[in-house]
Amino acid sequence: MTTIRQNQLPRDASAMGRRLAELEDAVAQLRAQTPDMAAADALLPPLATDTTQWPQTTSTTYSTISTSYNVCWKRRLRIMLATAGTGGSTGTVRVMINGAQWASIDAGTTLDVTAALPTGITIGAQYQITVQAIRATGTGSICAQVQLIRALD
Repeated sequence: MTTIRQNQLPRDASAMGRRLAELEDAVAQLRAQTPDMAAADALLPPLATDTTQWPQTTSTTYSTISTSYNVCWKRRLRIMLATAGTGGSTGTVRVMINGAQWASIDAGTTLDVTAALPTGITIGAQYQITVQAIRATGTGSICAQVQLIRALD
């Protein structure tokens, strides 16, 4: 820990702001060097890698293929979602939170989004995460498998 003498303290609000920014940057650098062990909320069981076992739809309108309920204890959320189209199908997968679209991706790619929860979800409140998919072309299915759900500060 560094000791600062009285004559080394910031002299005005502008200097205080610069010093605060320096300290925040130093904290961010330390956090980047240290593994984040706050991932207790990110525990999922091992999941199937075979896309035929993933939640899926052949619907040409958005259809819910998986859902979960969570308690808000942090304001941001990270979700990783693997997606696929079988039988030459193309489509879209989207993540809904309490009925509002939160993220979207073309099937066949991996979604990895970190963003704020929608406004109106308060700490301690329960909210719903829903994965929906739609098939645009082809005769197969649009599949999605949640791989990570993590609450973040």
